[in-house]
Amino acid sequence: MSAPRHGLSTDQQYLRESQYKDPSNLNVRIALHAKYSRSDEPWFRWLVARVDWPEDADVLEAGCGSGNLWANIGPLLPHIRLTLTDLSEGMVEAARLIVAPLENVELADALACDVQDLPFHDDAFDVVVANHMLYHVPDADRATAEFGRVLRPGGVLLAATNGPNHLLELREMSRDAIGWSGLDYTDDRFGRSSGEAILRRVFDDVEWQHHPTTMVVTDPDDIVAFILSSAAGDVATPEQQARLPRVVRARFEEEGGPVHMTTEAGCFVARGPGPRTDG
Repeated sequence: MSAPRHGLSTDQQYLRESQYKDPSNLNVRIALHAKYSRSDEPWFRWLVARVDWPEDADVLEAGCGSGNLWANIGPLLPHIRLTLTDLSEGMVEAARLIVAPLENVELADALACDVQDLPFHDDAFDVVVANHMLYHVPDADRATAEFGRVLRPGGVLLAATNGPNHLLELREMSRDAIGWSGLDYTDDRFGRSSGEAILRRVFDDVEWQHHPTTMVVTDPDDIVAFILSSAAGDVATPEQQARLPRVVRARFEEEGGPVHMTTEAGCFVARGPGPRTDG
């Protein structure tokens, strides 16, 4: 894998102006999970249950994306005051529209900013949510330090991510057609294998919790759409884009029907920011 490929998924200009300039690419990938993931407890309901949400809590979501999280969990929460942030203005505006009508969620602020340099005072929030976003941050240590700074004593961070084999079969298809997959690098940056060590530099209590789920994909076109919506799809040549549907359909033929996907999604729950030092 070349350095430019590796760097795309943390290239802030690319993420802000292309990959996540609006929710369209993200929504394609969310749709695959919504259509095919099966579990005893759906992802959003499971995620919200990781925290005992205080009444009138001040909550920060870093990397809010389209606001889909709050559309799903808003009715399950007590009243909270929510601040939304994202690198992309387009995502912030989309999330603002989603959150505005929710009864239990008071929108305190919504702004575009860099998670590595949050524009908030120390001890500003009771809960910080980083839902599948820290692997896009150039310096996850710096972002984690910012989360520790803005959390109040007794506060909690939810940092959702994936394990090293998450969607392995989809990644293999992307590699066969395009030469690489953007998902290849997530575990190294901030995933199941690397996230605990990063978080423990700031937080005293860090626990990984796995979300048990299965995924069986029945329509090859949904996998093609997912890959084309990713960084690999963005930079694929016309020849690679034309090869992709053939590769995916061949995989379905090899499997004799639907393709069973490996899933390794979950969340680090981190508490107790350590002592802060200046500089």
